Amino acid sequence: MEEKILVVPRETLFGEKKERYFQGFQPRKNLDFENIIKKHYKFILRKISSSKQPVPAEQDESMKQIIPYMIFKHKDKYFIYKRLPQSEEERLHEKYSMGIGGHINPVDVNSGNILKEGMKREFEEEVDYPYDYKTEIIGFINDDSDSVGKVHFGVVVLVQGSNDKIDVKEKDKLDGSMMTLFKAKKYRNKMEGWSQIVFDWLKKR
Repeated sequence: MEEKILVVPRETLFGEKKERYFQGFQPRKNLDFENIIKKHYKFILRKISSSKQPVPAEQDESMKQIIPYMIFKHKDKYFIYKRLPQSEEERLHEKYSMGIGGHINPVDVNSGNILKEGMKREFEEEVDYPYDYKTEIIGFINDDSDSVGKVHFGVVVLVQGSNDKIDVKEKDKLDGSMMTLFKAKKYRNKMEGWSQIVFDWLKKR
């Protein structure tokens, strides 16, 4: 079955006059995108079209795919991982990332908070971390500088772990470790776009 993913119309997200539009990182305290997403989301086909949906989500710039983007932290260290050549996303091979994320699907509706449920599922699918953690939405990412960014919108979630014993599940595709921002700085220019945006904001805090 073709995947359906959660989207919000670009005009609804940013406003008819683009009054909420931004490029880069926007702290949560500045704009309430969370409630806009919860009130106006819908599910559409991700990669194929249909009689009711002539354009797939991946090609439809009038829609923004909402992506929980989770930053794992314990004390002063963050989880950074590298995408190996065997990973599915060819455009991201050998790239580093601070974010654990993915699409929100209809299965995540079975909760009072679809963003939280989607985040939890994606986190548990991607990493091995059977310990207590706390989550907090700290901001949002919008990057319209390329074709991929034009159809995605990031909800940045800080995940505070009770310890640093976190690891990737797909060890043949990813390689991760905990490090301080100071140490991670040498990988900054090799990070994917969203991670560069988050890294730069965290460094300024």
